[in-house]
Amino acid sequence: MLKVSKMINVVLPLFVILGAGAFASEASQIPLDSAPPGPFAPVYRIHPGYNHPSKCVDVKGAAFENGTPVQVYDCNGSDAQSWYIKRGSTKVRVAGPHNFCLDAGDPPFHDGARVNIWECVNVEAQKWYYTDDDRIALEGHPFCLDLTDGKLSNDNPLQIWTCTDNNANQVWSATL
Repeated sequence: MLKVSKMINVVLPLFVILGAGAFASEASQIPLDSAPPGPFAPVYRIHPGYNHPSKCVDVKGAAFENGTPVQVYDCNGSDAQSWYIKRGSTKVRVAGPHNFCLDAGDPPFHDGARVNIWECVNVEAQKWYYTDDDRIALEGHPFCLDLTDGKLSNDNPLQIWTCTDNNANQVWSATL
């Protein structure tokens, strides 16, 4: 009996139940905090400030690969401007079949660091907090997503900068 009990204690943690009784090893599972939203998760456009609905946070050139810069660009309805985001602790993930997240680069973080997309993993650079006052802050760090120099021109790359109250460059509105 002891053998069976030990075997159950070893075998059961190796499997998780998926839907209608199918099994898969935990090693092949995406961690819950980086799992893609469900099929009915809302897709948002993220705009700088409140008065610029024609400008969107955009994956440059719609190049969904590690290190592609994130910029501000005219809204065009493309996948490069579609995001999953929620209030509070969040990953800012490219919507659809893409497994890329907004990424603040390697620590130590600093003012002026460019923001890119990177394959979604469980790293500090991809942990954001969408605040009640509409800032997208790097969770656990004093930095916010920032519109570089406040310029709304196409191709302006986004950066992180020390979070500052009433800084219009750090206000972001998400619309369906």
